[in-house]
Amino acid sequence: MFKIVLKWIEQNKSERKASFEQLFRHVRLGFLSRDFLFDVVTNELVRENFGCFKLISDAVKLTSFPCEADLSQSPRKGLETRAIVACGGKFTLCYLPEKDEWKRLADGLTGKNNGTPMISYCNELYSFPCGRKAERYDPVVNGWCTLDLYTTWSTKVAVVRGEIFSIDINTSSRKSTVKRYDVERCSWETVFSSHEGCREDSCVVAAGNHLYVCGGKLGGEDFSKAERFDTVENKWEEIANIQQKRGNASGAATNGKIFVAGGGQALRLSQSCEMYNIFTNEWHLIGHLTVNHEYGSMVCLNGTIYVLGGSNASGPRLSVECYDPTEDKWIEKTTIPVKMISKGNKNTFTGCVLKLSKGVLDKLDIVEGSES
Repeated sequence: MFKIVLKWIEQNKSERKASFEQLFRHVRLGFLSRDFLFDVVTNELVRENFGCFKLISDAVKLTSFPCEADLSQSPRKGLETRAIVACGGKFTLCYLPEKDEWKRLADGLTGKNNGTPMISYCNELYSFPCGRKAERYDPVVNGWCTLDLYTTWSTKVAVVRGEIFSIDINTSSRKSTVKRYDVERCSWETVFSSHEGCREDSCVVAAGNHLYVCGGKLGGEDFSKAERFDTVENKWEEIANIQQKRGNASGAATNGKIFVAGGGQALRLSQSCEMYNIFTNEWHLIGHLTVNHEYGSMVCLNGTIYVLGGSNASGPRLSVECYDPTEDKWIEKTTIPVKMISKGNKNTFTGCVLKLSKGVLDKLDIVEGSES
């Protein structure tokens, strides 16, 4: 649309230039690539207009923290309803916070648990069961398919600037291997292998150009170490360590901050949560979770951080809680209603955020009620 606006103005620049700011505000800047945004920011009409320059500057900053839930504008697509998707066993459910509703999506092809890496990529859901073929969920048709793609038990997966990356840990050689997923070839390509970032059960979070690796375990020892891998420069960088040693924690990034919660050390699970400021390189402890857990999922939806899934000594953790930064506390929001479908459920859950088709959602029944 930006190019269309420019072309229209150039046809009669002296008269149409005054309309540029009004038209520019209709450009969906949040959904443009960072490279294209840099082309836009150097445009003469943009630089001469303070309002336009402010909009584009904010958009460039936002691309450093690619949480779709932070975007202020909605895409012009049918996939326009963002929801929290929770997978456990073969069950796939989605939660709509604004309606406080759960709906059941199509069952997966194989079982999943809180140790199954799951990501949202190109408006589709990818899950990576250990030792089995990966699965992909298409929200347009509400169905799953398999991919000829495998991961190991140690694999952590995240999306950085529109590309899928993984970190594999080899405890024998004590090396970590960063890989990039080639969508066309449906295969992993090795990017970098080193002794850095080599810890099992670490929390991996994507923000900006980086993969942040926090905590973890190695050789029976728990760590508070944190570092990040630059996916552009292909190198590891030191950052401040987290406040507490923890493995199997959950984490997410939003608005220049990284949140890490739960997990534990020496068989003791934690309710603690901490927040990292990317700009100041500082970690701070914040409000505790309502329930301790490990292997949980942390997601960001509409600017709000949620934690769900995982397990603790009592079994599967089905509660979903959200963080209130004003009160600095976590609030239990809902419960994954799997027991309304399967009363004897013992599945643990993993989750992420996905854009879903309203057309599909409208055809699904609401899962009434919930049990803890």
